[in-house]
Amino acid sequence: MTRVGVIGVGGMGACHARHVADLAGAELTWVADPDDHVGQALADELGCEWVAEGMDRIGEIDALVIACPDRFHHRYVMAGLERGVPILAEKPLTVELADAREIVDTEVALGRRLIQLGFMRVYDERHTQVAGALEHLGAARHIRCVHRNTNDGSRTVPQMLVESIIHDIHTVRWLGDDEIVSVATSVIAGGADTRMIVATCRLAGGAVAVLEFDDIATGYEVSVEVTAERGNVITAEPLRAAVRADGMVAGAIGDDWFSPFLDTYRVEMRDFLDSVEVGAARGPSAWDGYAAQAVVAAAAASAAADGVAVGVDLPAKPALYSPGPSSIDKDGVSR
Repeated sequence: MTRVGVIGVGGMGACHARHVADLAGAELTWVADPDDHVGQALADELGCEWVAEGMDRIGEIDALVIACPDRFHHRYVMAGLERGVPILAEKPLTVELADAREIVDTEVALGRRLIQLGFMRVYDERHTQVAGALEHLGAARHIRCVHRNTNDGSRTVPQMLVESIIHDIHTVRWLGDDEIVSVATSVIAGGADTRMIVATCRLAGGAVAVLEFDDIATGYEVSVEVTAERGNVITAEPLRAAVRADGMVAGAIGDDWFSPFLDTYRVEMRDFLDSVEVGAARGPSAWDGYAAQAVVAAAAASAAADGVAVGVDLPAKPALYSPGPSSIDKDGVSR
């Protein structure tokens, strides 16, 4: 039985905790949150212990889930690495690029992968169908990601990039099977600050990707379209009932980012728990998080320079993150 601790039990952390409690082969040992009302209520619901902080309890568990606010990710990820505990960390890996690099360097020095990062679109059926089609269509030449959110437009450009668009950046790296080497960012005003961000990315192999992000849309939507060497593929539309009333045909879009991916989060957690059981880390890696944040840094610099293309400063990919999972046993010993 895999003993799991969850740090941060807001909407995302509570979702992860419920999945852990519900999935076979895992035991939700404790949840940590400084809000005693929220934390204790969830602990009572799921039959586990509530702790306020959790740092001194990491050594007692077999797996750690980190879903606290972004600014605390670095300290908890580093604590998990120091204790040799497999980690599922929500994105972004950290807020600061230098902190993400420290995590990568630390994991590389350990000689084994312990981190899976929450770029959950690799588990989403609509996206995996696109990835599957590309196996027969050849290399991607153009990728278009459309991401519509339902905020008030009060977030800064760097916030939008690291909190939301980083998902699309990873989608491009994943489906394009290549690194982004430069990005040009256009900002469209609206709302309290920024309405839209359009980022044009160039990949090392010559492909181009366009990321279109609207922070003040009327509904939440995510889609991706890829033009490859031998064809084109686009994510399917979600299945929604067509309602006929008042002389119109309408279908609900939905206004939150959470519910469309609820099943995806469950698949993600199942894969993480299975990886802990067999001792082989898999899924999006710390390197994926670091590389995506390097693109975020370049995109923010481009936006500040009125859209001038900025190169992505990314070192050579360590061998630890080469294709194929690292193999580790449950005690953290490579094999």
